[in-house]
Amino acid sequence: MSDIPDLPPEDAEIVDEIMSAHDYDSLKKTQQLAFEDGILAPGNHLLVAETGNGKTLCAEAVTKKQLDQGGRVAYLVPSRQLVRDKRESMQEWGSDEYRIYSGPSAYQSGDVIVATFDSFYRAILQDKGSARNLDLVVLDDFHEIYGGFRGPGIEKAIAAAMYEGIEIFSMSATLGNPQELADWMDADLTVSPEGREIEIKEEVVGVGPQEKKDALTNFIRSEQDKAPFLVFNYAKSWTESRAEEVAKTRIFADASDRNFMEEMERKSQGEITSTLEDLARMMDGGVAFHHSDLPQDVKEWIVDLYEEGEIKCLFATTTIAYGFDAPVQSVIVADIKRGPNFVGVYEYVQWIGRAARPGYGYDEGYAFTLTDDPEETIERYFEPHRELEPVTTHIENDERFRWLLLELVTTGWDTPHEIEAFVKEMLYWQQMKQIGAWGREHSSKDERLNSRLRETADWLLDLDFITEKDTARQFQPTPLGEGTIEFAFNSFSNATLAGIRNFYDWLEDLGTGNLTRLNLVYQTTILADRKIDRNCSDELEGLLQEHELPVDEYGITAGILRWYWIKNLDIREIEQRTGVDGAYISSDARRVADTLDATKYLIDASPEVHRPEWLDIMTFRIERGVRRDEVPLVENVRGLGRHRVRKLREYLSRPDIAGVDEMPDGSLWEQLTAFYDGLDNPDFFVDTLSGNVSGVGKRTADRIEEFVRDGSVDDEYLETDDKGASTANESSGSTGDYTRGTSLDDF
Repeated sequence: MSDIPDLPPEDAEIVDEIMSAHDYDSLKKTQQLAFEDGILAPGNHLLVAETGNGKTLCAEAVTKKQLDQGGRVAYLVPSRQLVRDKRESMQEWGSDEYRIYSGPSAYQSGDVIVATFDSFYRAILQDKGSARNLDLVVLDDFHEIYGGFRGPGIEKAIAAAMYEGIEIFSMSATLGNPQELADWMDADLTVSPEGREIEIKEEVVGVGPQEKKDALTNFIRSEQDKAPFLVFNYAKSWTESRAEEVAKTRIFADASDRNFMEEMERKSQGEITSTLEDLARMMDGGVAFHHSDLPQDVKEWIVDLYEEGEIKCLFATTTIAYGFDAPVQSVIVADIKRGPNFVGVYEYVQWIGRAARPGYGYDEGYAFTLTDDPEETIERYFEPHRELEPVTTHIENDERFRWLLLELVTTGWDTPHEIEAFVKEMLYWQQMKQIGAWGREHSSKDERLNSRLRETADWLLDLDFITEKDTARQFQPTPLGEGTIEFAFNSFSNATLAGIRNFYDWLEDLGTGNLTRLNLVYQTTILADRKIDRNCSDELEGLLQEHELPVDEYGITAGILRWYWIKNLDIREIEQRTGVDGAYISSDARRVADTLDATKYLIDASPEVHRPEWLDIMTFRIERGVRRDEVPLVENVRGLGRHRVRKLREYLSRPDIAGVDEMPDGSLWEQLTAFYDGLDNPDFFVDTLSGNVSGVGKRTADRIEEFVRDGSVDDEYLETDDKGASTANESSGSTGDYTRGTSLDDF
């Protein structure tokens, strides 16, 4: 193609192939400049360019050249939600020739491994699939290195690649100190002068004494022709209440004629809550909200509806600030401050960058910022005034520095020389200054690093995470240290090292004989830092006091999961009986289950405690919200979740069930097999279930029939949960008699 720069023939052919695969007719200015600057030549490169100017094509060309030379590539993105998009993009030109994989086994057999920065760092530490022998790592939109959530993992991933001598191609839209970062990565720097492909018009919206949600509602009503809107909010509660206020206006009610309430029932798999009902009603008004605690299916559905134009105003927290590519015409920044402090300029730039992205037909986009200080807001954030903050290291923080050292020691980087060499690849070393505040001269960088490493190692030694060999200059992890890293690598918990040590001490003090389901779930909610609600009913408060759990957010969370959620009560009944909002129980349950599963590594580290036999089952039950005798069916029958298995149980508990003279009182499996065996014609089994059990269609009934016919369950699942009585825990009756008379100890 005519606008391909004067490249060697093999390089020009690579660029041509990728352009053809994506149906691109010409190169953008940024792409031409990058190729002219030699990004296809050996060595490290950093490309900085505005959103929409074609950085991805450059990265794919660099990737393909490495593949054509027989190399292997890790293509890294900030979040898991972006992994699929990047893999599919590369498969457009490489699926027939290269193995483009993602997932746990990708490092074993992939030519291109599409992964997150965190997973790459762990793969390097553990040398999964010869990760240390990769030839190229692509850092796609790594500007999330700014933030405290993903930033530490991104910094460590880059250091790991440099330590192993893996070639780096990095790109980003927003960096305040690109030359310093290029120096850190020993990379050639290309900064594109090309402006954003589609201009964004920035305006302030002055907010007076009126409530923020009223100001938002009035503004959106006055500017409704600039929809679709994406509104960024600081808190989840504000996200919901502001969406509700705009939905009441009905100004976007003609966006869709779908029955959102009916669809919400299906998306929530029958577990619709009062909050999800409210959301469905908002969607009837063309408005929705989106944040991390919504059920995953609901979040994905909302995004799809917004992309299809059936939602015109989406209120969100910053969970979709990165990588969200949708037909947004206008971004509204509802909260430019967190408390008294302004947000970062880099955050603002990312948020407004969601507006008017290429491919949606907009000539310009809009960014509106609500503020009580218009002049300061304009001076800080708007072009041409704004200045991006420099990216700074994340391991200046003591907690993160301790984690880094423990990660290195535990995965075999156990000598002072190896540890120092790795830390010197961090941005931390690049930014360590010789002159401090007011001209104070520090000791040499090497001396200061050595001192800090010694101090950090002593802290880890004191808490028994590592030991120091007497006969060699070498560290080694203790069982607790190894268990801690396995815990961290196998969970999404943000637990601190001190918090993990406290949990371990609690285990040791307790001993195996006193380790119960209830006390382990409670301690896990603390470790996972999950808080469903701060208020509860008299019933739940009484249960907490009876079982000597604090009536606080952790106790309430543990009590709900332990006595209501895994009893498979209907969400509405849980709300009624506990006084909490049930909308986010499922998301909190998944986080607690994830952390609970990872506690096995900490339990195994203790010589005083044995892993309880019930741990795996308890983890599954909390994750899925089911009773013990429901586990085999939910685990083995696709499409059978907590709602459907509850309805199945209710049907089998009916006194007038067709085809069976007398149903046994035993477990769900015993009742189900009795029903199957009692039918004169087993062919009626599928039709009977699909015709009588809410939510169970013919496909699910077929799978149940296959499992009953060919499967079996262990004896432990043949015991029911009804082993006694607890009047405080009796059902209100809305879910059937099977919930009555249950011993708390059995849940």
